[in-house]
Amino acid sequence: MTDKRAICFIPSGEMLRLHPIDHWLRRFAEFTQRNATEIVLPAVGLSGPLFSSAVSPVPKTYDRSNLLPHWIRTSRDIMGEDAVIWGNIVVELGFLQNEALWLIDQFGDPLSQVCMVNPAVQGIIGDLVAEMLENGLDGVVLDITDAYPNSSSEGRVGFIMHCYCDYCMDSLRMKNFREPREVFFTEPLLSQLVLNKTDTGVGHIDPPQEWLDGRDTTNLVALAVARQFVNEDADGLQAAALRLLSYMRARVAVTADAVRAVLSPARTMSKRTAVVLGDYKADLSQLVTLPALELAKSADEYWLPFIPERSKVPGDWRAIQFLAGRSTYYFNAFFEVVEEASLRMVQLGPQDFLGDLLRTSKSLMNNYLGAGAVYATGKFEHFEGFAGVPLNQDDHIELVEELTRTITGDVLPPGLLERFRIETADRPGSH
Repeated sequence: MTDKRAICFIPSGEMLRLHPIDHWLRRFAEFTQRNATEIVLPAVGLSGPLFSSAVSPVPKTYDRSNLLPHWIRTSRDIMGEDAVIWGNIVVELGFLQNEALWLIDQFGDPLSQVCMVNPAVQGIIGDLVAEMLENGLDGVVLDITDAYPNSSSEGRVGFIMHCYCDYCMDSLRMKNFREPREVFFTEPLLSQLVLNKTDTGVGHIDPPQEWLDGRDTTNLVALAVARQFVNEDADGLQAAALRLLSYMRARVAVTADAVRAVLSPARTMSKRTAVVLGDYKADLSQLVTLPALELAKSADEYWLPFIPERSKVPGDWRAIQFLAGRSTYYFNAFFEVVEEASLRMVQLGPQDFLGDLLRTSKSLMNNYLGAGAVYATGKFEHFEGFAGVPLNQDDHIELVEELTRTITGDVLPPGLLERFRIETADRPGSH
C-alpha cells in the first residue's frame, strides 16, 4: 500500500473559506491514517473561477488574497515540491449566464448549465484550463458527474433529460443515431426503461458499454421490469430498448469526444489530465462510459468508485478509486446549495431552503473515505491509489452554522442543527 497514490480532494472553495489547506490535509490524515501525496484544489466552481480570469470575475464572497494561487503556494510549502497539485473544474458553468451555451431538454427548454458538446463551451473551458494551469498546477481534473442532469417532471410525460441542443443532435447523427429529439417525449418508454421516480429522487439504471455495443435489449428489459421501472406487459418494450441503446451508444461516444476536446489545452501544455466519473457504466447524469473515454483517449486517467477487473473492461486505462458514492456527485449537490444560498433563500423562503440544505447534507453520508476503505484499495491492482474528500461531521456542522448565520443573521437552534449531523468514517458514531 505504501506506493499507492493518496489524493486529498477539496471540491469547493467554501471549504477553504472555512479553513486553510493545512486543516484539510490533517483531516485527510485522520480519515485515512496516511498523508496525502497529491491534492486537488477547486479552480472553477459552481459560482465561477477562483483565480483571476478573462472569462469571468471571482465570486464576490471570496477574499482576493485567499484564492487558487495562494492555495497552490501553501500546498507546495506543506506537501513539498514533489507533491502533485491538481485544479478541479466542475462542468456546470451556469455563472456564464448565456442561454446560447445551455443544455436543452427533449422538450426544447433550456437549463442554465452549459452543454459540453457546444464548440463555444469547449473553447471557454479550454481557455479556463489554460489560465488555471498558468498558475503552476501540475494537472487538471474535469468533474463530469452531473454534466447532463435529469429529473422527474411535473405536468409532462416521462422525465426531463439533457441534452438535445442542435450541436448534440448533429453530433449524434455523426455517430449514426438519426432520430429526432421528439422521440423522447412521444415515446416515454425510452426514458422510463432507465429512469424511475422514487420518494427520494430519481432511480436509474446505468447500462454498461457491452449492452450498448451489443444492443442487449434482453438484459435491459429484464432489469427494468425487475426494478419495476416498467410493466412487463407494456407494448413495445424490446423495440423501445433497442432505440434507447442505440441512442446511448452514440451519446457516450459524443461525450467522450467532448471531454477530449475540452482537455486538449492541457495536453498541449504537457500537463496531466483526469476525469471524475460517478460510474464506469453509462450513468445517466454523465452519459459516458469508461470504455468510451478510453477509446477516444479523452484523458490520462479516470477517478471513480468502482471498476471490475481489467479483463471485464478492456483497455489501457489508468484509474484512481474515489471513495464516495458516485464520487463528487453528492458533494457538488450540497455545495451548490451552500454557494447559491442567498438566491435560494429569496426564491424558496427559509423553510424550503433549509429543507434543501438538510436533504443534501444527509446525502453526504455517501462519503466512504476511511482507513478501512483505503486499506482495501491497496488490494486492487487496477487502482493506482485513492481519492477522497476529508469533510467530517464537525466541519460540516460548522459550514451549516456559518451559512445560516450569514444568510439569516442567526444560528439554528441546537435541536434543529443536530438534524444536520452526518456520520463520517474518521469518527464513527460520535455526537
